[in-house]
Amino acid sequence: MRSIRKGQILLVLTLGVACTAWGQGAGRAGRAAAAQQTAAPATPPAAATGRGGRGGDAAPASGATEFFTYDTSAAMAPAIPDAPPTETHQKITVNGEALAYTARAGYMALHNATSGLSEAHLFYTSYAKDGVAEGSARPVMFFLGGAPGVAATWQEFGGLGPKRMKWAADGSAGAPPYSWVDNPHTLLGQADLVFVNPVGTAFSRPDQPSRGPNFWNTAADIASLAEFIRGYLNTNNRRNAPLFLAGEDAGTARAAGLAAYLNEHAIPVHGIVLLSMTASADSSAGDTQYLTLLPSLTLAAWHHKKLSPELNAMSAEQISGQARQFASREYLHALYKGDRLTAEERTKVVADLSRLTGLSKAFVVNNNLRISLDRFNAELMREQHRGLSPTDARVSGFTPPAVGGGRGGGGGGGFGGAVAAPIDFNLTGLAGGFQTAYESYLRRELTFTGNSNGIFYLSSGGTGAFTATGNDDASLSGAFARNPNLRLFVGVNYFDLSAPFYATEYTLAHLNVSPEVRAHNITVSHFEAGQMTYVDNKSLAKLQGELTSFLTAAGAPARK
Repeated sequence: MRSIRKGQILLVLTLGVACTAWGQGAGRAGRAAAAQQTAAPATPPAAATGRGGRGGDAAPASGATEFFTYDTSAAMAPAIPDAPPTETHQKITVNGEALAYTARAGYMALHNATSGLSEAHLFYTSYAKDGVAEGSARPVMFFLGGAPGVAATWQEFGGLGPKRMKWAADGSAGAPPYSWVDNPHTLLGQADLVFVNPVGTAFSRPDQPSRGPNFWNTAADIASLAEFIRGYLNTNNRRNAPLFLAGEDAGTARAAGLAAYLNEHAIPVHGIVLLSMTASADSSAGDTQYLTLLPSLTLAAWHHKKLSPELNAMSAEQISGQARQFASREYLHALYKGDRLTAEERTKVVADLSRLTGLSKAFVVNNNLRISLDRFNAELMREQHRGLSPTDARVSGFTPPAVGGGRGGGGGGGFGGAVAAPIDFNLTGLAGGFQTAYESYLRRELTFTGNSNGIFYLSSGGTGAFTATGNDDASLSGAFARNPNLRLFVGVNYFDLSAPFYATEYTLAHLNVSPEVRAHNITVSHFEAGQMTYVDNKSLAKLQGELTSFLTAAGAPARK
């Protein structure tokens, strides 16, 4: 799902579909690990990554060595059969009450409106409460995954579906055998849940390999997911149900743009849930990027006990409040004045920056008061040779010091002297065991037998370079303009360095919506969690409670 303050110039692939753009695509320009190469037509594109590195390494050239990354230059691929999804009937206890539900796993074909021919098959899983009358007001919520290439499986099996990965005590996937458990904090008690995977994620594929790039741009991504939602609602007689969209990471822009698109196509959206929201470009432009990043650096240093004893003793809410106040006042003033600062002012701001980041005054001075994420990460735990995970600053790992030369005097770094990619220690501890458990869950519990030996693309390998335009704030403003009764829930995570919480707050504060919408339609909640709120047991319980309240309030009669 993510990377550190970079821009992207990607191969422009256009589709004649008019819609609101869903954000900065493969990751927010600023803090995300994103695909950087433009694919040549005859070779498979680089695998797109999301903020924080949920994507993989660049794809090697096609040929005998290429067995993992999806190759759009292939002449053909096995046809995906048009068959009904597998169906199982299960029970779970939620809030002390038994809940019977039907689980489905399978494909939905996307048909061209003119020719009627299938262009792609999207893989999805769904969970619907049994005994709900047709035409019921029970909501249905669609989870849309994260950055291009990242499956909705993270939300489903990570903590929001009826079954959840059995995480180890330290929050990682632990050691095999991997398994799953009933999830008492699932949202199934409040809404039917659908987890849909865009083309190139999970088992979703274009019907012809060469057509894959047609889906990897903002307009086509939104249009294809909108067609899936329309088809699902019609097939399952849920067209009249309150409709909610949920996105995470860079996928939050997808959800915002999709809400506007669906409303334009006579499919009203009731509410949007954004987790680890991509912030606006303005929040990471110029000196503003240091202002909006600073409170996240403070929380990271606080967690690792790198601040003074009196600051370390504060709660997360208290220390974040101090950091916000400093950033919006003294730090803002200092960056604005620049070299016009008096000697006394500079001395004070250097001391306060050092105090709130755990970094030395000399380091602050040498960086001209501007502390980037990569430099902070290299310095905070330098003496222990440890670095922080961009997706969860609470998780650190050993980072070997740079050394010159491998055997023979050449540069180190593996075959051919390649430089090793940065490691996200958090995701490294989650992904492998998570995918192993999920694929077993699909086969054993959901009885899905399709694509029995196919590659399940969890975080990378199935998509190429993604062309994206626009921002979350523009997409959200457009969605609210089309539907002033739309409800929005934003989950903000203190320890997600790839989505700094103050940057999200900045984006929301500058959202171009009416005073009525700002006062009544937007809910913001903060969590002591990394990027994936639901992986943290304590935060998951809070998230379920807050989303339950949000869904209940969103179901209330609209304002006159």
